[in-house]
Amino acid sequence: MKRFLLPHAFQKAGWWLLLASLVAGAAALVLDTISGPLPDGAVTADAAKAQPLMQAVIIGAQLSIFLIACSREKVEDEMVSSMRLRAIASVACVLFTIYTAIAVVSTITGGVMAKDLASPIAFWAYEIVLRISIARNRKHSSL
Repeated sequence: MKRFLLPHAFQKAGWWLLLASLVAGAAALVLDTISGPLPDGAVTADAAKAQPLMQAVIIGAQLSIFLIACSREKVEDEMVSSMRLRAIASVACVLFTIYTAIAVVSTITGGVMAKDLASPIAFWAYEIVLRISIARNRKHSSL
């Protein structure tokens, strides 16, 4: 698995890109440059997503999550590799369970599934599980 990962510098670039995307998105929302108010004064999420600036922010955030999740750690040894595989397996099981539950509920109620959240949730869940595993390993190895 080590040969399929990006160098550690991409992880740092991903964090900076995520910060820039979040700041740009927040600035666009605060300055109301995304879509402007509608006649009744409301701003809809669908109208905001359709704007080119917000699309660039969303793409930047998703690209940054990909860079963070798919890059090596500073010290990439066998323990980190096994933790990475366990994180992938546990996130896959949890997401499969959640998506199955959503599919069943949406089939029963006649609603639609929230597929826009699939990739960000998966990458963030993977990153959180991996970081917790690394922190636990460092805590146990320092004792």
